Amino acid sequence: MKLQELHSQIIQEGGEVFKNAEGQPLTQRINLSDIKPTLAWLEKVSNLPTQNMTLGSVGKKASSGDLDIAVDANKISKDQLVATLSAWVTQQGEDPKQYVKKSGISVHFLTPIRGNPQNGFVQSDFMFDKDPKWLKFGMFSAGDSSEYTGADRNLLMSSVAKALGMKYSWQKGLIRREDETPISKDPNVIAKKMFGPRYNQDVFLSVETLQDAIHKTPKLVKAFQKLVKDLAQDVNLDGTPRKPGDIRKNQEEVARITRLTGIK
Repeated sequence: MKLQELHSQIIQEGGEVFKNAEGQPLTQRINLSDIKPTLAWLEKVSNLPTQNMTLGSVGKKASSGDLDIAVDANKISKDQLVATLSAWVTQQGEDPKQYVKKSGISVHFLTPIRGNPQNGFVQSDFMFDKDPKWLKFGMFSAGDSSEYTGADRNLLMSSVAKALGMKYSWQKGLIRREDETPISKDPNVIAKKMFGPRYNQDVFLSVETLQDAIHKTPKLVKAFQKLVKDLAQDVNLDGTPRKPGDIRKNQEEVARITRLTGIK
């Protein structure tokens, strides 16, 4: 059975890039037991390290919707990877345009699970960055060991920075709020800037570790309380009325802070 024939039979949840003519996804979730064999197969096809370059919750949950993989943009370009993957697809007698796509910082690949189309397909997202080590930290997720998502972790880190008068971005690291001048992209330095000298990057392992550190740092609890109070006001710090859209945005932020910290 050809790969394209198998596609029509595999319409399950998973990545959203590859769809059939009816708009249904051609990919499915991948079980934890299938991830390592699939990554090993991808290494052979892509000529890239994959098994130690996964992002987010890949390999940390019972199943994953896709395979996010960091790629060092200093060593290979998106076009070069597209050419490599397209060559493999062509060897299978298929159209590369149906299997390889580009968007933003990523190259997407319609990947046979364990390298065998009979097992179905998962979407692999090769994500390019000149600092892949930072990308792995910025997109880290604790997986099933936490009740929160990696997105929750980043939102809480951003709120901690805001409470302290700084900004945090999973792409830019810790930066100055007033002019976005970089402060640090070293997780250990960021930990000390946020929580004090006795902390290191382990504080960022999950929302739970962040919650524990926040509540053990009285200065930070007070900073959060002030931030929540300021956000709840209907006027700006200069006394001018806030726009309805800004009030709604601030209310959403207060709800998020309360959900993730319990601080009101």
